[in-house]
Amino acid sequence: MGLHFPNPIGLAAGFDRTGEHAPSPLASGFGHVEIGTINSEAGLATPLRHSANGARLGINIGSLRPGLDDLVIEDFEMRLRQAAPFADYVVANLTAPAMQRSGNSPGVDQLMRRLSKVRDEISEARGSRTPLLVKLDGGAIGDPIPAAVTAACVYGLDGIVLVSDRLRRIEEISNHMAALTLISVGGIQTAADIRARLVAGASLVQIHRAFADGGKQLLFRMLAEL
Repeated sequence: MGLHFPNPIGLAAGFDRTGEHAPSPLASGFGHVEIGTINSEAGLATPLRHSANGARLGINIGSLRPGLDDLVIEDFEMRLRQAAPFADYVVANLTAPAMQRSGNSPGVDQLMRRLSKVRDEISEARGSRTPLLVKLDGGAIGDPIPAAVTAACVYGLDGIVLVSDRLRRIEEISNHMAALTLISVGGIQTAADIRARLVAGASLVQIHRAFADGGKQLLFRMLAEL
């Protein structure tokens, strides 16, 4: 995505929804920290401070409306404009079954097209590119490739945050993505898990439950064993 990461391990969205606590995990040894999901109720805690050690800050965006109609797409666009000035990268979150939203939802093609256009407008105005990714569930091995993956490739998004613990499925989707960056999240507990995801095609990984259970010591052990 044109960014340097100190290491491949990141903290997944959901741990810090607004960025209020971002300085602490950013200084904990992670290569990146993703905050959010931000929406009309859970906004950004500003000012967001970046880490002195080079850890990257991602912002995960979404909508409280169900589906992917024009109003929902407008919500995503508004959140992208809100997040881009503070983020090293932005992730449109399609892992929202309660909101009837997934990587195969009707309207996903329009969402990818609109957000890629807005990303380019923001990047041109700021004079620097803000990478845009989409987060989705990987599905079962052998399922059709999610429509959002194909749309991300067509409209020039920068990557996929893929929720899956199935190595074969990660590899299937990675092989379909061409030059897009793949961030793997879900079920990672050890350094061996991380190495397996990287071999399957991921460039970066994210942990959540493992960090909640094991804290900094688990992160340090993973980094030492990579």
